[in-house]
Amino acid sequence: MKLYLVRHAQSKRNIRLRSDEDSELTEVGQEQSRRLGKYFHQKKIDLVYCSKLRRAHDTFKEISPFLPDVKVVYTDKITEYKMGIFGRNGFDDWESFFKAVGERKSDLYQFRPEGGESFSEMYRRAGEFYKSLLKKHSKKDILVVGHGFFLRFLLLNAWGLAIEEEKYFSLSNASVSTLMIEKNKIENFHINDYHHLIYGGIKLKELRKK
Repeated sequence: MKLYLVRHAQSKRNIRLRSDEDSELTEVGQEQSRRLGKYFHQKKIDLVYCSKLRRAHDTFKEISPFLPDVKVVYTDKITEYKMGIFGRNGFDDWESFFKAVGERKSDLYQFRPEGGESFSEMYRRAGEFYKSLLKKHSKKDILVVGHGFFLRFLLLNAWGLAIEEEKYFSLSNASVSTLMIEKNKIENFHINDYHHLIYGGIKLKELRKK
């Protein structure tokens, strides 16, 4: 299996602009999506899984023209971390979130906000999804368009790493991470690739010169 993991392009919440919980892309995010789409030109993809959230859905819109005959499954199973009450006032209120963790003297990964889920629950959710990919699609090339926390936790499960390892790396907006998997083991990987965003700028510069 070759597994492509794409984090959605920049959303309003990513830059702390007030928006619905199901945040839309910024203008920068829209351009990132266009440049990301071209990355998949001539890529062999057998199946796509895409989050139902708008920022992932709109990111995939710019990829889909390059994958015209590929089946797409929109699913809630790969939705982003659910912050509950800390995501309801127009932005992701991490300051109040961490304050609540401290006040309750709770373990960060076990803390479950009202109306949300714990990081441990999402870690298990990501692991279950990864295992389902291995079981169903071991011989196929799969694209997953999702979210930063979820995809990081999926990667931790793929490597067999503890949840605490999440603090040592991140995934950029509109980045592509690729895993080469043989017999359920990762043989090679490349994480957080965003060269296509830079290459897109180079191509625009060349066009302006003509």
